[in-house]
Amino acid sequence: MVIWKRFRVNTRTNISAKRGLWVIITIIGIFLGLGISQMVQLHEATAESQDDNGLSELAAELAAIKAKHRMIQAKWQSELLAQVVPTLGDESGGVKRQFVDFLEEIGSPGTSALIVMLQDPAKRVRKEAVDALGAIGERERKAGRNPDAAAIGLAKALEDSSDEVFREALEELDDVRPTSSESLAVVVPALIAVQTRGSSSARSDVLDVLGRIGEILAKNGKSTDTIRGALIAGLKDSSRKVRTNAINELSDIRAASAETFTALISALSDDSDTVRARAEDALIELGQHAAMTVTPMLADALTNSQSAVTRGHVVDVLGGIGEELVDDGNSGEMVVEPILVALRDTAEDVRRNAADELGEMRATSPEVGTALTQALEDTSKAVRDAAKKAIRRIEKAK
Repeated sequence: MVIWKRFRVNTRTNISAKRGLWVIITIIGIFLGLGISQMVQLHEATAESQDDNGLSELAAELAAIKAKHRMIQAKWQSELLAQVVPTLGDESGGVKRQFVDFLEEIGSPGTSALIVMLQDPAKRVRKEAVDALGAIGERERKAGRNPDAAAIGLAKALEDSSDEVFREALEELDDVRPTSSESLAVVVPALIAVQTRGSSSARSDVLDVLGRIGEILAKNGKSTDTIRGALIAGLKDSSRKVRTNAINELSDIRAASAETFTALISALSDDSDTVRARAEDALIELGQHAAMTVTPMLADALTNSQSAVTRGHVVDVLGGIGEELVDDGNSGEMVVEPILVALRDTAEDVRRNAADELGEMRATSPEVGTALTQALEDTSKAVRDAAKKAIRRIEKAK
């Protein structure tokens, strides 16, 4: 009755007696539901049990009855509440928002009604319905229950014409974090459909939500292919902020695939220093665990790229992967060969980078020693100095 009192409005709100009676009947039905008949069944079942040996079987039967009762009652509650929404069509925004608060309090049974209220003409009502769906979904997730109904409702709210409601739906989805196949079948396509909508901040937020879901899927050993594809598409966004965020999320979901490496290598040619630097970092982070896959791709980029800047970044990535491999006690020789090729590059900065990376790796093969000795005769003083420094590091490591 406390909840009903909070929802009840005074007579000055002009709710008709007929509508008020319908709401009262509905609420009573919701809270009583099939409870009386089920309680009778439970009582009868208990009275009939006199045999101690049958207690465990009886307990199982009672548990099944209770579960069925909860399922049926929740369905009835949901259907009845959804039928109340059309009766509020002519009421004020204040009355509708009170009903939203009431629906949030009762939890999951209120989600169907809240989804109906996402069609309300008033933006404020729609936004509060989104907020309530998010609160219910987050509560269900934290309790270990299924938040699918709330998540699917929030996915529908992404289509709202109001940017304010749209952004609220994004924020709530980030908190709900749906991961079941049923909810993802609706939520992920809905997010992809709006990933080019609105400001750069909104587009970046969409990638945040996709990345958050992807991280959870990756940790549970589930496929992130669809999310990876959306994040790769984000690398073509006009905003530097969005492109950088796309790289961050690809790294976070550990998307170490050939498609990801191709996209990140292309990002080494980005117009933004920030994007290129982050692509370098991500390639090293992901590449050290997939060196056999990414090294030939990097070697190919080193040979075919027309940009000295890009080739310089490729050398940095190769050296970074090599260092990580050596630090982990593995051989870094697989990345040495393309770096030796870079040591003969036409661009001075690329040759200098190559010498630096060989020294950082402490590469001790005879081929490295020969190449660095030859680099001591380079026409560039910067390259000669880098070669001297690399030789000293390698000798010290020996």
